[in-house]
Amino acid sequence: MMASAVTIVFIILHLIWWPISKLITIIIALLSPFYTVLGFILLPFIHLGHTIIRLISLPFSVKWVERVETVYVYLGTAGLIGCITGTIFFIIFKFLSSSLNIDATIESPAREKGRTTAEYRTARREKREGMIDHLPSATPIVLKKVAGPRRRGLLSQAIIEEEDSDF
Repeated sequence: MMASAVTIVFIILHLIWWPISKLITIIIALLSPFYTVLGFILLPFIHLGHTIIRLISLPFSVKWVERVETVYVYLGTAGLIGCITGTIFFIIFKFLSSSLNIDATIESPAREKGRTTAEYRTARREKREGMIDHLPSATPIVLKKVAGPRRRGLLSQAIIEEEDSDF
């Protein structure tokens, strides 16, 4: 009785599948000309795709790759181990520096000795202005301009020289 149940199931499945398979065969027969025309139209692109794939995979089909494979595996493994070790060290350092408060900004107390550069320059400028006010006034010198071709660029600019420099 069990054998007859399995047989009946297979017969029912065959009866269901037979019309479906015939329908698929008819659809394939009807679409076959379209597939052939479409394949013919797309043939240059298919050929180009195969050529590109062959060119890209060429380095992997050459015999010298087999000789370099050991070095490649060695360097790849070393790089992977280095990246993992660096990541572990980074995580440990960040954890320790945050827990020990090492990376906090150090606040230096205000300097009691010395002046900043800006303060020094301001004091020197005030001193120089004070000296200019106390100098006796001299008659102004008038320079005559010489008529001639006017130069442009760096040659037309005067070079100012000072006795004491701020630097």
